[in-house]
Amino acid sequence: MSYLLIILLIISTKILGKIGIHFGLSEVVGQLLAGVFLGASLLNLVQPTSTMHWIAETGVFLLMLNSGLESNLKEMKKYVKSSSLIAIMGVIVPMITFPVVFFLLSYSSVVSLFAGIVFSATSISITLAVLAEQKKLATAMGTIIVSAAILDDIIALLAVTIFSVFVGGGTLGISSLLPLMGFIIGMLLKKFNFSDNVVAVTTRVGNLFFYPVFFGSIGLGIDIQKLDGKVMPIIIFSILAILTKFSGSLFGARLSGLSREIANAIGAGMISRGEMALVIVQIGISANLINDITSAEFVVTVIISTIVAPIMMKPLFAKV
Repeated sequence: MSYLLIILLIISTKILGKIGIHFGLSEVVGQLLAGVFLGASLLNLVQPTSTMHWIAETGVFLLMLNSGLESNLKEMKKYVKSSSLIAIMGVIVPMITFPVVFFLLSYSSVVSLFAGIVFSATSISITLAVLAEQKKLATAMGTIIVSAAILDDIIALLAVTIFSVFVGGGTLGISSLLPLMGFIIGMLLKKFNFSDNVVAVTTRVGNLFFYPVFFGSIGLGIDIQKLDGKVMPIIIFSILAILTKFSGSLFGARLSGLSREIANAIGAGMISRGEMALVIVQIGISANLINDITSAEFVVTVIISTIVAPIMMKPLFAKV
């Protein structure tokens, strides 16, 4: 019976993922909403199981493996100054702002600090799609954004791994280390000629089976009824998610000597949190750093930032 429910989850995430793309949203948003519809929030047809958790963990590993495999260090070196300043400022601003705001809203110090890590990450997939659509992926701006996003994610992965180990019980849990391990292995495999074949296989397998279960299972963990009274905090967090990453990345771009138009476009390109923030949220759940309600707040905020990001990107990219 549990396998039938997993199949139902996969089919639903595939359908809603395509619908999300059709309406100009990210496929990830559609997959998350599929889990919300099937879970306790609405239909209550599917509940998370241990098998589903194992599949989702494998999906996390494959996501990070592919991120490492697709990291082009040679291209990153060309714009190391700009991408480094953008990445550092894009991490520092949310990593300082979010803990302060969370603490003022009476969240625990652990949750407050963890929020800073979650929203310091950047999703590359949505930005890549918009860059490709406007034929700016191979430009200097495109390379800088991708390089800065990769650096952001390396910093966020290191931070959440260290944080979960020392705050989440002091043990090197596989759930905490798996994403970082996958990313490092991917970067190491990138040096070999067969890496393109590995990317092709892991992407196909991930998209077919593991990624839908991962994103869908996160949606299953959201119970809308329990978020009653959390609307205002979520609105505040969503505004912060957009403003902190935009302003931090824009400031870093200006510090590196880039023009105002390019800096604005880069700021918008760094807003989306998407899959990377969701991976970090999953690590927080596995390490018992956050509970179900808090994780749901994070996920809803990620969904909102993922929807808003391409809306801001398209006009700003067009000006460059």
